[in-house]
Amino acid sequence: MALAFLPQQIFEALENLDLTLKVREIPEIGQLLNDTLLLRGKKIRPTLLFLMGQVFRVPLGKLQPYARAAEWVHAATLAHDDVIDESSIRRSRPTLNAQSSNIRAVLAGDLLFARVMSELSALGNVVLIHGLALTVEALVGGEWLQLNARGVIDVDRDHLELVARKKTASLMSWCCSTAAHLAGLDPQVCLDCAYLGEVLGISFQMADDIIDYCDSGDKPFAQDLKEGLVNFVTLEMLQANSDLRKPVEEILRGEYLQSTWPWQEVELRGACDLVSNLSRSKLQLAETIFEKIVQTLKDPDCDAIQAMWSILDYLKARVS
Repeated sequence: MALAFLPQQIFEALENLDLTLKVREIPEIGQLLNDTLLLRGKKIRPTLLFLMGQVFRVPLGKLQPYARAAEWVHAATLAHDDVIDESSIRRSRPTLNAQSSNIRAVLAGDLLFARVMSELSALGNVVLIHGLALTVEALVGGEWLQLNARGVIDVDRDHLELVARKKTASLMSWCCSTAAHLAGLDPQVCLDCAYLGEVLGISFQMADDIIDYCDSGDKPFAQDLKEGLVNFVTLEMLQANSDLRKPVEEILRGEYLQSTWPWQEVELRGACDLVSNLSRSKLQLAETIFEKIVQTLKDPDCDAIQAMWSILDYLKARVS
C-alpha cells in the first residue's frame, strides 16, 4: 500500500521493511515463503502501524519489528487459508501449497507464527505479545466461523461483520493499538486506536467483497460464491430478490448448471452500491474516532495526520 501521499520516511520504511525469512536448519521453508507469500504484498498492516506510530512520534526503528511481525502473521494466515480454500493462485502467482504441498504450507505457516513470537519475546514487551496472541486467536476463530458457514445461505450481516472483525480487522486493530502503546499513551487512547483499526478492517473487507464481483479484480469473478461463501454483496442481492435463493444455493453446493449467473446486472450493481454505502459509513466512523484520538495529543506529527486523512479518503474512493 505504498501510496504517493505517505510521508517520505514512511515510504522508505515500507520499502526497506525486510520480510525475508531465513531458516538455517531447513532453508527450503524460508525459500518457499520468500518466493510466494513474502515476495510481494500491499503491506496494509505495516502501513497502518508506521503511520499511526508517526502520528505519535514513535521512532520508525522502534516500530519496525512489530511491522514485520504483523506482516508475517498475515502471511501465515494466508498460507493456511490457501490450504483451506484449496487455492492454487494468489496475486497472479502459484500459492505456496501449489508450489509444494498442503502439508508443507501448513507447516510453513506454523513456523511463521513461531518466528513472530520468538522475535517479539526478545523485545520483552509482554503486553504487545499478549495482544498479538489474542489476535491470532481471533484470526483462527474467524476462519472457523467462516468454515462453518461454507455452503450455508442463511447468514446475516451480523455474522459477516463478526467474521470480518476477527479475520480481517483484528490484525489491523493490533497494529493501530501497538503504535499507541509504544508511544506510552493513555490506555483509553490505546483502546480508541484498537477500535479505529477494527472499523477500518471491517470497511476493508466490505470493499474486498465488492471487488470479488469485479471482472478486473485480483481474483476470479464471484470467487467467494464459488467457494461456498455468501459475502456482503451476495447477501444484499439475496435480500433484494428472494428468487435468487434457489440458484445461489445451487452455486454454493457446486450444483449450478447454467452458463450465466442467475442475477441481473442491475441487481448486482444495486447490491454493490449498498455495500459501498455500508463501507463508507464505517469509514466515516473511523474519521470520527481518529479525530478524537488526535484531539488527545499534545504534539502530534501533522504530516502523518494529513497522510492518515488521505488514506481514509483513498479507502472511500476504493468503494465509490
